[in-house]
Amino acid sequence: MKPFVYDALPGRTVFAVGALSRVGDELSRLGGGRVFLIVDAQAKEFGDALAEQLGSLVVQQWHEVVQHVPFELAERARAAVTDAGADTVVCLGGGSSTGLAKAIALTHDVPILAVPTTYAGSEQTPIYGLTDARHKQTGKDLRVVPKVVVYDPALTVGLPPQVTGPSAFNALAHCVEALYATGCNPVTSAMALEGVRAIRQSLPRVMDAPGDLDARGDVLYGAYLAGIALGTTSTGLHHKLCHVLGGMFNLVHADTHSIILPHAVAFNAAALPDEMARLEGALGAAPGDAAGALHDLALESHVPTRLSELGLGESDLDEAAVAGAAEITTNPIPVTVDALSTLLRDAYRGVRPQPTHH
Repeated sequence: MKPFVYDALPGRTVFAVGALSRVGDELSRLGGGRVFLIVDAQAKEFGDALAEQLGSLVVQQWHEVVQHVPFELAERARAAVTDAGADTVVCLGGGSSTGLAKAIALTHDVPILAVPTTYAGSEQTPIYGLTDARHKQTGKDLRVVPKVVVYDPALTVGLPPQVTGPSAFNALAHCVEALYATGCNPVTSAMALEGVRAIRQSLPRVMDAPGDLDARGDVLYGAYLAGIALGTTSTGLHHKLCHVLGGMFNLVHADTHSIILPHAVAFNAAALPDEMARLEGALGAAPGDAAGALHDLALESHVPTRLSELGLGESDLDEAAVAGAAEITTNPIPVTVDALSTLLRDAYRGVRPQPTHH
């Protein structure tokens, strides 16, 4: 056994069908009395139910949520928290709702209670992101880790397939990168591989039968593990490249994941024989074919597999490669502009990565 250091992040997790009804009790445990409630447009129905449950505890509701959290939006939300005298932020929705709550927690000493309705996993991490002038600035700060996360699989049942699949691939990518990213260790790897198994087995079921609550719960469980694994390790080539594509071209962040992940894995596979062997086991893939199995899972789950599907022009790829090479400073294999151009062109066309031998 190699020596390692594992910092477990503080936080409480409540996971159950119907757990939305427990938010009031969890707020009591936190000691929150003046709630700033963030609800995105997709979660409005659940937000209304939660607002009714919390009653006079809610001093301000906020519904303006934008992906990649623009600086200007964060500043207005922070001012609203100050004006309302809120002492707790409750966020209900996808990763962008959690992201806005984190932006508030960076400048205000308020705890976050997060209720995710997608599979982003960001509710388990100290990572935050803010965007300005086509550039996404990310960082880590323990102040932004939610004190409580309430997972209710029932909240994900209404997610449309075009959100469900890419969001789950976002979580899957967190698991994959946690196997080799800076800070990885046997504890995070065990959680990451369990997350891969859970998502691999349940995502096609969810995409074919959106109302399958058991399958929804399994994907959400995988996303939870993915968030923990990411929160205690870091991101790598895959996520950095997705952030570049999202920030520069305003692509939907989740949609880039199912497209880029197989190619990012193929790019690094030769340098990671042990990690790839374990990933193949979790995916049920043939030896040397983890990247291909991820591509096949994307097809099986009816999610995007080509950058050309997202409205990106082929002429944009060179600009993305230059920006990506500047952004990706840590990777098992050195990242060059030419190598990224090749990766992005494969991802643009949606070709199935070739098996590697290890």
